[in-house]
Amino acid sequence: MAGRIAILLMYIVFVGTELDPVRPGGAGTVVARLASQLGEAGHRVEVLIVGSPPEAAPPAGIPVTWIEPGVPDRAAPTQHLADARAAAEAVAGLPQRPDLVEFEDFHGLGLWALMRRGMLALDQTPIAIRAHGPLDLVLTRLGSDPDHLRLMRTMEREAYRMADAVIAPSPAMAEVLIAHFGLEPDRVRIGQPPLAELVRSPRIPAPAPEIVGYGRLGEEKGSEDLLLASLPLLEADDQAIVRFVGPDGWDVETGASVSEHLRSLVPEHLQERVRFEGPIDRSELGAQLASAWLAVFPTRFETFCYAAHECRSLGLPIIVPQHPEFRPFFGYRTGARFYDGTTEDLGRVIGEVVSDPGMREAMARAPLPSYSDPLEPYYPVVPRHRRTQSGLATAALRRIEAATNPPAAVPPVRFEWADRLLDGLPEAVADRLAATAVDSPAFRRWRRRRAAGSWERETMQATWRGSLPELSDPVVSIVIPCFNQGQFLHDAIRSVFRQSFPSWEIVIVDDGSTDPATRAVLRSLHYPRTRIIRQRNRGLPAARNAGMTAARGRYLVPLDADDELTAPFLAATVEALDRNPEAAFAHTWTRLFGNQDLIWIDRPYNPYQLLLSTSVVGCALIRTEAWRSVGGYDTSRRQGNEDWDLWIRFFEAGWDQVEVPRALFRYRQHGISMSVSTEARFEEARLEIARSHPALYDRTALREMKARWYPWVSVVID
Repeated sequence: MAGRIAILLMYIVFVGTELDPVRPGGAGTVVARLASQLGEAGHRVEVLIVGSPPEAAPPAGIPVTWIEPGVPDRAAPTQHLADARAAAEAVAGLPQRPDLVEFEDFHGLGLWALMRRGMLALDQTPIAIRAHGPLDLVLTRLGSDPDHLRLMRTMEREAYRMADAVIAPSPAMAEVLIAHFGLEPDRVRIGQPPLAELVRSPRIPAPAPEIVGYGRLGEEKGSEDLLLASLPLLEADDQAIVRFVGPDGWDVETGASVSEHLRSLVPEHLQERVRFEGPIDRSELGAQLASAWLAVFPTRFETFCYAAHECRSLGLPIIVPQHPEFRPFFGYRTGARFYDGTTEDLGRVIGEVVSDPGMREAMARAPLPSYSDPLEPYYPVVPRHRRTQSGLATAALRRIEAATNPPAAVPPVRFEWADRLLDGLPEAVADRLAATAVDSPAFRRWRRRRAAGSWERETMQATWRGSLPELSDPVVSIVIPCFNQGQFLHDAIRSVFRQSFPSWEIVIVDDGSTDPATRAVLRSLHYPRTRIIRQRNRGLPAARNAGMTAARGRYLVPLDADDELTAPFLAATVEALDRNPEAAFAHTWTRLFGNQDLIWIDRPYNPYQLLLSTSVVGCALIRTEAWRSVGGYDTSRRQGNEDWDLWIRFFEAGWDQVEVPRALFRYRQHGISMSVSTEARFEEARLEIARSHPALYDRTALREMKARWYPWVSVVID
C-alpha cells in the first residue's frame, strides 16, 4: 500500500458531484486542491461534474465539464443509477483515453463505468475510487440499515470491489476499507487530501467558554452528542455558548432537518446560547473562529475529517473521538484530546479542557500534524484482468438486482416437519390426498413438488416395466454435488435420463444442505439408477471426490446441480475417450442459458496457455483411472478453480485431452454462482495455482513451455 512519487506525466480525470467553491462539499474541496496541484506538477487534469452548471465560475485553470443528471428508466430505475450511467457515458465519450479516472465514492457514482467496462470500451482504462465518506461505512458505524438506502449502499460496495485502485487518506483508514469491503491490500493506495492554506487571524479567546462544532450538521457527524455533552457546561456557566458553524443536514433515515431536531432538545432557558450560524466562506474561517476556546468533532465516522484539520491549522485546540481516521494525525502533542466515543466521556473531556487554561494554551501552541505528499498515489495503475472485470461485474449486477427487488419469501423452518411427513406418504395415499380439497401452505407446497415430480414417477413406472434396468457396472458415473440448489436438481437429473447413451448411473452428494426446500427435494428423490451420499458441508471439490470415490463407472462426469447435459453428451464424449486412450478427459463447448443465451467455445488446447488461464469448463467426461492417478480434486480449492488445477495436474502427469467441438453441456447463468465468484478473483486464483505448481511456473520452465507451445512464428510447409 506504500505510495510512490509520481514521475510520469499523466492524463487524469476526476468524476464527482462536488467542486469547491461552485459545488461546496468536502469531496469538492479535495478535488479542487488535487486538480490544481496536479496541474502545477505538469499533469493534464480534467474534472467531470454530474449536475447542472452553476452561475459561478469554476476554479481558474481547471477544465470542467458539466454532465446533465441522468434520467431514470428501466435499465437504471433510480436517480443514483441514472447519474452513474451518465457519468460512465461521459468518460467513455472522452476523445482521448485517460491514464487514470478517479471517481468519488458517494452513492456508487463509478458503478456503471466499472460494471459496463466492456460495453463502454473502458476495460483498458484504469479506474480508481477515492474514499471520501462511503455511506455504507457511515451506516455501519451508526448501526443503521434503512430499506430505502439499501441500493445506494450496494452501489458503493460494488464500486469499491470492482475498482482497479482505491485511494485511502491514511494507512489506518486503508485497513478499515480493506476489512469492510474485502479489498486486496495491493489495490489500496495512500493519498492524504491536500489542505488549503487558510487565512489565520490573531486568536482572541472570548471571556467565557465558547465551544464550536464546525461542519455540516448530521447524525453521523455526532451533532446531537456535542449538544448533549455541552448542556451541563451551559447550565453551570451562564456566559458559556455553543456554536454550530456549518450547513444544516438531514436525518439519515427520515430526511428531517437536523437543526430543528437539535433545537427541540435545548431547554428554553438555554436557547439563546446554542447558536446555529450556517455555512461560512473558508476565507473568513480564521476570523470567525478566532474567539473560540476549542472545536469539537464528535463524528461517528469520517475518512479524514477535513474540518478538524482546518481548525487545527488555525491554532484551535480540538477534541476528537478515538477513531482510526484521527489516530495517524492527532494527539495531545499535536493539539488534540481524545474521548472514547460516548456522550458522557465527551462531556468530561470538554469540562477538563474548559477548566484548565494552561492545557488550552499548550494545545493551541502545539505543532501541527505532519502530512505526506498528496500526489503520491498518482502513478500508473494497471487495469484488472478482463476475466476478473467480467466476474466482478456479473456479481455486482446480480447484487444490484437483488437490492432493487424485494427478496422472495422463504418457507419457515418450523414447517419442515410437515413437508417431511407429506413427502413420505405411500403413493396410494398420496394419490387420494391430492384429489381432496385440503388446503394449507404446507399442502400447496407439497402439491407443487408432487406436480414437479410427475415425470419422475412415470420414469419409475417405466423402470418397473423393465425398460430402464439397474446396472451393476455402468460405463459412466455422473456425480452431482448439491448444496442448497434443490430448485434445479430435478432438471440436472432429468438431463441424464434423456441421454442417448444407455450405460450410466447417478451419484448425488448432499454436501450438508441447510435450505429446507433443498432438503425436502433430496428426501423425495426416488429416481432409478440414482444414489444419494450425505456428508457435512466440505465444499465442492470434496463433494465431487466423495461421489467419484463411490462411483462404479470407468468414466466420470462432474455435473453441478444447476446445470444440464444435452442428450448426445455421453455418447459423444465416451466415443472420444474410447478413441483416445492417452486422454484423461473429453470436453465440449458450452451453451449458456438462463440470464444469457450464448455458446462458449473452448480455446484450442495449449499447455502453455493453460498455465495462464483455462477456457475448459468444469463439466467433462473424465477417465476414472486418470482421476485416481492424480489424487482427485484438490479439496483446499473451495473458492473455485478446482477444475483448472485438475487439468494442470493431468498435464503434469503426462495425460492428454480431447475436445468434442459441439455445444453439448448446458451451463445455467443465474445469481452469483460459484463460477461468477471464481472469475471475480481470477488474478488471486492464478497466483494460488502458480504456487501449487512451482515446477511449471518457474521462469525457465515457462520460457521453455512458451517456446514449444506458443512460438512467435509458425512456418507451414505445404
